[in-house]
Amino acid sequence: MRSILMLIHNGFEEIEALTTVDLCRRAGIEVCVCSMTGCEMLQGAHGISVQADAVFENLELSSFDMVVLPGGLPNATSLRDDDRVMDILRTFERQDKYLGAICAAPIALERAGLLQGRRVTSYPGCLEDESVCDYVEQCVVADGKIITSRGVGTAIDFALQIIAVLVSPEKANEIGMGILYENS
Repeated sequence: MRSILMLIHNGFEEIEALTTVDLCRRAGIEVCVCSMTGCEMLQGAHGISVQADAVFENLELSSFDMVVLPGGLPNATSLRDDDRVMDILRTFERQDKYLGAICAAPIALERAGLLQGRRVTSYPGCLEDESVCDYVEQCVVADGKIITSRGVGTAIDFALQIIAVLVSPEKANEIGMGILYENS
């Protein structure tokens, strides 16, 4: 079974995180929501509390196929400024594993130095230096093993792209049709 590690600080965008968790689990992907705060209970940007599946300190990283970063503030900046997250992102990249970031969260990929020469997208105006990457205004952009997306309105597209690469395009289409998603 494929598996995703979703790293979260407080202030995460609930729709981006939970849409990805929900749809990926429907596709049979194991998703571990990991608190980077040291506490199991996380507070979303809009006051929704979520209990994490794990706390970072108790985690074995080698079993995951992908790391996903939801957006939301201050979550995205907290992820960017967390040296543990930088180490995880660089390790996953070196191990040729998938990386995903939505909304403002690509700023963490940028700080980790992983966007050089890549096609990427994000919430408008988030990236410090769009000149290092090929910035495009698409719902979801996949370049190699890096998947980026623009925000809340593209959360379903983001999750379906993850399913397409970790399971299959057919499974992504099946999940999209099952939720009556118009783009499927």
